[in-house]
Amino acid sequence: MPICKTLVKFFTVSVVLICPMLTALAQGQFAGTMKPIVGSTFKDSKMIPALNGYEFQEGSLISDMNDPESVVVDVFKKGSTSVVFFSVMADTLTHAYQVMDAIEVRQIQPGWEVKTTFCRQFGIGNIEIVALVQANAQTYLKNVKQAWRFKRETKKFLPVNPKQVDCLKEG
Repeated sequence: MPICKTLVKFFTVSVVLICPMLTALAQGQFAGTMKPIVGSTFKDSKMIPALNGYEFQEGSLISDMNDPESVVVDVFKKGSTSVVFFSVMADTLTHAYQVMDAIEVRQIQPGWEVKTTFCRQFGIGNIEIVALVQANAQTYLKNVKQAWRFKRETKKFLPVNPKQVDCLKEG
């Protein structure tokens, strides 16, 4: 019986220690050359050194304004590469944010663009979806090449089947 209790304790301790490490390792999985920004903190995303030379495209608050864990998404572009990252307010006194995870989308072809906050999965709006879509005149852009979802519980991006996603054409 003591051996069984020891094994149970060992297994429990192993799971408690290993699971968070695996989650941390998975962050930055889609960040490419921008992996160093994952975990960095900033007050103004336009001042992140790794994004020098990138043009700010958009930024959106995706959490409720009263939510103590303020979550924002930012998009930057340089040439045919876009960088998307979700950040959480790390310090409410200084309004510093910490990058939780990032996606680097490279070699975006003309007529294709990265969309955030106005995408749907199975026809249901989901502000956590990021997608590479082909622009056209339709209200909803249905030709999706790649898609990801920022999972708030784990604070990392997960791939999403692009056939399940469409995004509202803005403007």
